[in-house]
Amino acid sequence: MKYVVYGLGISGIATAKFLAHQGEQVVATDDNEKAIEDAKQKFPEIDFKKPEEIEYDETTVISFSPGIPLHFPKPHKILEIIKQTGASLACDIEIFYRKNSQNNFFAITGTNGKSTTTALSGFIFEELKIPSAIGGNIGVPCFELPQNQNNFSYIFETSSYQLDLLEQSHFKIASLLNITPDHIDRHGSFEGYVAAKKRIFKNQTEHDFALIDVDNVNSKKVFDELQADKNFRATLVPVSTKKIQENGLSLFDGILVNKIGGADSHLELKSDFLRGEHNDQNMAFAFGIAYCNALLAGQKNSEEKIIAAIKKFKGLRHRMQLLGEIDGVKFVNDSKATNAESTENALKAYDQIFWILGGVAKEGGITSLAPYFKKIHKAYLIGQASDDFAKTLAENSITFEKCGDLETAFKQAVFDSKNIGLSQKNILLSPACASFDQWKNFEQRGDYFCKLFDELLPKS
Repeated sequence: MKYVVYGLGISGIATAKFLAHQGEQVVATDDNEKAIEDAKQKFPEIDFKKPEEIEYDETTVISFSPGIPLHFPKPHKILEIIKQTGASLACDIEIFYRKNSQNNFFAITGTNGKSTTTALSGFIFEELKIPSAIGGNIGVPCFELPQNQNNFSYIFETSSYQLDLLEQSHFKIASLLNITPDHIDRHGSFEGYVAAKKRIFKNQTEHDFALIDVDNVNSKKVFDELQADKNFRATLVPVSTKKIQENGLSLFDGILVNKIGGADSHLELKSDFLRGEHNDQNMAFAFGIAYCNALLAGQKNSEEKIIAAIKKFKGLRHRMQLLGEIDGVKFVNDSKATNAESTENALKAYDQIFWILGGVAKEGGITSLAPYFKKIHKAYLIGQASDDFAKTLAENSITFEKCGDLETAFKQAVFDSKNIGLSQKNILLSPACASFDQWKNFEQRGDYFCKLFDELLPKS
């Protein structure tokens, strides 16, 4: 067996380093010649070659970066190499699974909500003292996770690109959160994208669980297809935030109804940190993953412990992150909301909002958010989109102020909120825009908002 690591991103380098340190025959490469030269200087223990210098045969396993387009918009040359030589294609998660298959593997996918659900699931496992780690698309390369463990659980956030490259990987608990049109250019069609998502259930057995959102029309179709498939043997668990599901999970109006495996529990579940219907879904799935894991382990009476853990979770940075409350004003960092669809979740979750928004606008701007404008007390505009957004707000009779930059907007929102009597006050950074006009990325924008908040805190 010999390995070719194709693609020198973070996960590719982690894979190549691990295989080299294990004494495996491994070569690393990239379509970008400069990336090869840079990596040679940093990682002398790895054998780097240009793609055309590598020899392939039927014993070659290619760890192909999910970030490189494989089939669309045009076929990558590696496909012809595989056809001619009999080499096989995989990704880092697939190779990691083959080397650690004695442990428990769980996977989470969906167009939206993957990262929060993965992080929350990992947090619950940690609180319950279950040996585990999260990784995959959430930013932690799998080959940087603990290995050679006994009775260990890996919780992976998996993208459609990664799922396309899995063959043997077996997930004891697989979760599909939702499916909306995305990455069509990489999969050739929406049907191709759905087919990639559905691969998360490949290799499941009668001892496994498949958790699927049944509110979304596209994921519900996958649920129905698997339910009708006589060869699919895993236990199907429908998940909803709208109505109670037989043999499944639902969470709405602060009540979690658990009917998995014969249970019939009605449990209160509200979080100060995870607000909105989309977070109800994230909490329901994370509860389901932890509960199904308890069933696999033969454990009972786990529900209250799982819920207690969920309530402690403070959310991911920059995703409706509640920073705290000062003088009756809550501060929410939702810098990850780089389009109107994402901002909609925040506007749904809060009232009496002092809204900071703007940056590099996406197509359609904020017109789709008009149904929620009644929740806005005042808007503070920053960045390139200010003039366009001002026009939309004016057309809807919303009070706004052009502030130019985030610091000015923040200070004005604080001043305004402190000098008005309202039953609740929420300063919300949810830009509905990309950050590239003034910031390197949304993380940098959100970090600055957090810094401004920290400076307001009383000095001890």
